[in-house]
Amino acid sequence: MRRFLTLVCLLCLALPAGITLTGCTRNPGANTCNGLGYGAGIDDVYSITLQPQTAGISLSFGQTQQVSTPTAYTCKGASASVSSYTYGTTNNSLVDISPAGYICAGTWNRNSGGGIADYTICSKPTSTPSTNGLPYGIAYITASANSVTSNAVEVYVHQQVTSVTLDTNIQDKCYSQNTTASLDAEACYTDSSGNKYEFCAPSGTTSYACTVASGATIPTCASSLGTFTYSVSDSAVASINSTSNVITALLPGTTVITASVAGSASSAGDFSTCPPKSIALTTASGKTTASITQGATQSLTTTITDTTGATITGLSLDYQSTNPADISVSSGSVSTTYPGAASVYAVCQPSTCNPTPDTEIGLYGTGLSLASNAVNITVPGTASEYVWFGAPGQSQDFVSIDMTTGNAGSTVRLPYVPNSMLMDQDGSSLYFGSYYELMIYSTSTNGITKQDANVPGVVLSVSPSSSYALINDQTKGYLYLYNVSAASYQSQSGYAVASAWTPDSKTMYAVDYATAGTNHGDKLYVYNVATGWSTYDLTDIGGAKNLAITVPGLGAFLAGTSGTSAHSWCPSGTVASTMQLYPEAYINNTVENDVLAATNDGNHILGAYYSSSDIVLSDFGFTLPVQTASSISVPTACTYSSTTLTGNSWSSAVTTPAQTTLSSSGLGVTPTAVNQVVASPNSAIAFATYSASSSSTGATLPYYIPSSTKGSLGTLGYVTLTGSSSISAPIAGAFSPDNNYFFVSTAGDNLVHYITIPSTISSTSLPTDSKQLTPALPACSTSSDGCSYTGTSTVVPASVIVVKPRATE
Repeated sequence: MRRFLTLVCLLCLALPAGITLTGCTRNPGANTCNGLGYGAGIDDVYSITLQPQTAGISLSFGQTQQVSTPTAYTCKGASASVSSYTYGTTNNSLVDISPAGYICAGTWNRNSGGGIADYTICSKPTSTPSTNGLPYGIAYITASANSVTSNAVEVYVHQQVTSVTLDTNIQDKCYSQNTTASLDAEACYTDSSGNKYEFCAPSGTTSYACTVASGATIPTCASSLGTFTYSVSDSAVASINSTSNVITALLPGTTVITASVAGSASSAGDFSTCPPKSIALTTASGKTTASITQGATQSLTTTITDTTGATITGLSLDYQSTNPADISVSSGSVSTTYPGAASVYAVCQPSTCNPTPDTEIGLYGTGLSLASNAVNITVPGTASEYVWFGAPGQSQDFVSIDMTTGNAGSTVRLPYVPNSMLMDQDGSSLYFGSYYELMIYSTSTNGITKQDANVPGVVLSVSPSSSYALINDQTKGYLYLYNVSAASYQSQSGYAVASAWTPDSKTMYAVDYATAGTNHGDKLYVYNVATGWSTYDLTDIGGAKNLAITVPGLGAFLAGTSGTSAHSWCPSGTVASTMQLYPEAYINNTVENDVLAATNDGNHILGAYYSSSDIVLSDFGFTLPVQTASSISVPTACTYSSTTLTGNSWSSAVTTPAQTTLSSSGLGVTPTAVNQVVASPNSAIAFATYSASSSSTGATLPYYIPSSTKGSLGTLGYVTLTGSSSISAPIAGAFSPDNNYFFVSTAGDNLVHYITIPSTISSTSLPTDSKQLTPALPACSTSSDGCSYTGTSTVVPASVIVVKPRATE
């Protein structure tokens, strides 16, 4: 009994101590992956991932590549530490791999001797694999560490790919914005004899890019070469998902697709996002006309559809105004500075809109320009002006008049006798050419801002952006495209007599004709910021004396010595083969013109030609290939298939010109030449200026009011010029931007006449000569270089008039 009680006491004392010791004992299962205390530990290598897991590796025979560093993980998904890996291959005669993880598409050298290190020379497979009759094979590589082996990575070993062609199903159409397609391609290889054979192609391909080798079965590229990597040359046109190789159409245009495999890349083909078919432009309220108070703005709305009828957004459009000094337009908003009238347009023009590589211009309509309908803006009121008068070749001076006071300023003497005088579109600078240098005069500071002896010659045109001037050095026979801000230039050999720019400053046209003098030829020169210089033969119209840019500026009409023609923006020819960028779009060999002018409403091309003792006026009714806001249609002047452009059919857009004769009886004198046709900013009226014998007196100023019916003759009339009876001819003129005045200089009395233009012209409300002014331009000295004056008078009439609006104080 005593023994039993002793045992019970011992148990009571031992039990709490036992419980306490058990509770502090470490759980051996917590450090194992299965939680049972045996097997892999939680810090051990549990899995190894070798990349690429799905795409595989593509290598040409004898090519090498470092394998991607494997990644080891614990059973908990954390990174595991590995000191080194062991690499394996399923076929070391096809795919060999060094201990350091360098893959060889063939066999590495081992024990070469002679001091050559192992694993430094990769020899192509000694027995060239042939799968389905084609030189390729497949092996798998793995990485191992701590008794764990990675996933197997497929290695494609093959003859070198020499060309890749994008699947024709991708290239045989354009894709609307935001639609997608899966990229695929076919590939070719060249054998040791130089024969080119088909390697692989998408399933279902029936027409191959290369010859199919005898007995060969053509697989897909994914199963024989691995996964292609694709890229685009223009990321604005399309984007590619690098994981899925799905391409998404973004903005209109064509981009080159490059395909890469086995470390080599080649141009595989093109991808096109469908171009715009129509651009409908309206005010924010949906109208195509608006009257805006001076200083106010007007928002514009564009609705753009592509050639499939889908809506396009995000286009970078060029907005153009026919009167930017008074009414400007930018980023879809019209701003008004002075009273006047203007037509505004939205134009999609490469390379900022609908771009394409030069060799692919026209593919599915990409690379082409498209204009919207016009929105006609009127700003009521009257503006004052500054007017400058000059007489290049006749006077070394020029003079300005402030219309606020009506008084002429002091004459300004130039360093050299000018041979030309132009003002840029915003009225900030006057450009004077001479045989010694270019002279640029600031209209705001009243001083010369630049003299450049590197570009002597005749200033033919200044871009609307004021960035460039075209100067013809007729001594050396070069055309200089002069960058005004950088004082640098590009040169093109040739001669020209007239030049003009499109309103967006992207395209410049210059013309010449052989009978203009020694070294001259029947040529058209075109410079485009995207495509550079182009030269065209004009012998079919005997060269051209003058030109007029269509409104909007998508082409140019040329005044030929034996006809009138037009060259447009729509190319003709075959894509990537024979392509003419500015082909002849219209020709009329029965109507000759010396001068041309385009009305701002885009409805008329006006021309005049000196014939014997009279002047013949021509009115070409013209319908530009643009759509209206209420009628959307494909531009009829530009037709194309997928790869062939048939050019333009402007013949259907231009009516047979209505013609009338400005007879010597109506002019009051017998003319000797026609100088200008000048259309008003609002397209309501046009004046013609001309030259006559110095002995003539009593000359009148002819005007022409175009008909609202295209192809019909408008109204012809004459303004009686008041003042001296010795007026021999109205030789030069310019409109005020607000349409209220036409300033015209006259020979014989050497005056400038202010022709007042009624707001509404009728039989009882006609233009009248309301005021005269004497600019008093001094004749240059006959001993001065560049002076062509041969008369005896001390003053000469102005032969150039330029006008700039100013604020009314």
